[in-house]
Amino acid sequence: MNTSTRFPLTIKQCRVIREIMKKGTEKGAGTSLNLSQSSVSRALSQAEHTLEVNIFTRGWSGAEPTAAGELVISSCNSILQAIADTERKLQPDISPPLKLKAYVEWRHLMIIEAVVRVGSASVASQTLSMTQPAVSKTLKEIENMVQQPLFSRASRGLIPKNAAKQLASLYLRISPEAQSLQDRLQSLPNELTGRLSVGMLSFSCQDIVPIAFASIFKQHSGIRLQAMQGPYHMLANALRQGEIDCFLGLMRKGPIHSELIELPLLRARYALIARADHPVHSYAKTLSDLVNERWIVARHGTPIRDYFESLFHSIDNKPPIQALEMLTFASSEELVIHSDAIALLFYDDWNINKLNPRLKQIPITLPQPECTIGITLHRERQSAITQTFINELKVSIQHKLTSI
Repeated sequence: MNTSTRFPLTIKQCRVIREIMKKGTEKGAGTSLNLSQSSVSRALSQAEHTLEVNIFTRGWSGAEPTAAGELVISSCNSILQAIADTERKLQPDISPPLKLKAYVEWRHLMIIEAVVRVGSASVASQTLSMTQPAVSKTLKEIENMVQQPLFSRASRGLIPKNAAKQLASLYLRISPEAQSLQDRLQSLPNELTGRLSVGMLSFSCQDIVPIAFASIFKQHSGIRLQAMQGPYHMLANALRQGEIDCFLGLMRKGPIHSELIELPLLRARYALIARADHPVHSYAKTLSDLVNERWIVARHGTPIRDYFESLFHSIDNKPPIQALEMLTFASSEELVIHSDAIALLFYDDWNINKLNPRLKQIPITLPQPECTIGITLHRERQSAITQTFINELKVSIQHKLTSI
């Protein structure tokens, strides 16, 4: 009996695929399933070869499913959940845990369904093109898994007990799910599919990213969209390793790695922001008037922090050492609202016009306040999905600028 001709995935492969999804790594899946990492890798590779799809791609937090992988994982979950439900129904109150969901395979379920249907191990063996000893051996394996007898003998053949009926019913429920998987994969919509994983630098004007995401989601439901925030070096390394597709933020004087490139998207300006009723608005005329204020700035190593320090060097003063570092734009604005601190932030024309009414820009002219928000890409890895995202960003930016 060759179950591979009927089922594109073994139940073991279903277990492996589900655990990789849950744990994020093949190593973690192996530990959970008590399998070696090489065994997990081999099971995944065989499944992808049979189905002719990539189930996972490398992502920010580990293995992430592809669009086809989402369908495969859904099938695996349905099959394994049905097995777990059946095991729960068969679990006697006093016996140790059953082993059905850990060890059952298609051959076990196929054989027991055939025996239940025809009422004879010998007839079932002929139906399945197997020897009767092989059928009997498999039935014994299943009895060990469920720790209870499956049949009683009678003159007219084998009479199925409750456990056998439950297992035969299980097979009839889950086999169509597995057998139809390849057809369902082939009938996936012929549209843009895959993953778009976008990094966002701290203090970036991140309002355009969800707008672009929403537009892509409406047009291409097969794309998995992800966004995460992090510092420059982390996102740059993630981009080089293929864990993300691009990242957005203030452009530098060029990327730190030769395989990365920067594409400018939107002009912005540095601005000094304080609480709307802060006394600084009435007395501060120059940067020198702000030397003794408390400051909220971005972390060291960022363009905005470099600009902050250059401001005080330009008036022959040391940058304030009591500056409070914040990691996000929103948290910085909120802290300004609820404190006497001043923040150095940056805004495009639309955002500065829509500034929170509880905030106010300090009217001090800054030297060369212009800066650029851009997107950093891998020089050689730019998918159609990434280009779609860039196009949507440009549309979002144009809408913003025309609404000022």
